[in-house]
Amino acid sequence: MPTFLTAVFTMLFFSFAARATDVVVWERNYNNPFFKQTLLNISQLTESDFESINFVPSKRMEQGRAFAELLKGNIDIFIAAADAKREKLAKPIYVPIDRGLLGFRVCLVNKSATGFTGINSPEDFVNRQLTIGLGSHWPDRQIYESNGFSVVTSPVLDSLFSMLEKNRFDCFSRSVNEVSEELKNYNGNQIKADDNIVFIYPNADFIFVNPKNPRLHRRLSYGMGRALENKSFYQIFDTFFNSQLKEQGIYQRHLLILQNEQISAKALSAINRFGIASFASKPIESDNKE
Repeated sequence: MPTFLTAVFTMLFFSFAARATDVVVWERNYNNPFFKQTLLNISQLTESDFESINFVPSKRMEQGRAFAELLKGNIDIFIAAADAKREKLAKPIYVPIDRGLLGFRVCLVNKSATGFTGINSPEDFVNRQLTIGLGSHWPDRQIYESNGFSVVTSPVLDSLFSMLEKNRFDCFSRSVNEVSEELKNYNGNQIKADDNIVFIYPNADFIFVNPKNPRLHRRLSYGMGRALENKSFYQIFDTFFNSQLKEQGIYQRHLLILQNEQISAKALSAINRFGIASFASKPIESDNKE
């Protein structure tokens, strides 16, 4: 009898041990192929020390609500820009998952617009009284506003496309790693990407972990360290973005460099260390100024 019970308990133990743990990822991150591949990589690099993970998407929701759900423990992973509030309330992993591409912003514009020729500095853009379209809850809103730009917002991402079609603002600021896919998926025909200017400021997508799940934070931090060590972090990035960066011709544009006072010293240090561009702690002046 003891032998039989031992066998039963052994079977139950291995059954539970083999069962993957569900980890809820914000739906917009889950459906992003690059984010998903990066998460799969860092989780697989830790499976010898932790249980298997089954990533599942959250319900569809906008960015502000998704972060609120992370704090409640209903979402486990939220990937987005860093700011002081997010860094304080959630548990960030201080490696810029996109290597700082979130801070390389190009404009989606209405095809009827005259364009941004002759704009060589942030001051030129502001002085022309041009406007920027952004999400209400995006940290980028504060960055542009603190640099003197006029901003038009909406809490819903999809509505910003229709607002641009109606010329409610001049530039829909998008990261260089978002533009190609969004234009491909967008159903309208009145929007194109500008090829004259690029805004650059220190910002990046960081992984924020449910603060009620310190074990997951430890695991993902450990996995990220391994991904950096074996270079798979960089290999995945190159696979997804090398061709896009060449297509966008970023360094052939007029570079409009902005300050970001919302980012912490830790996040800035991480971008300087792992990003594709480094930023001084003091304001950087654009080389394009006359």
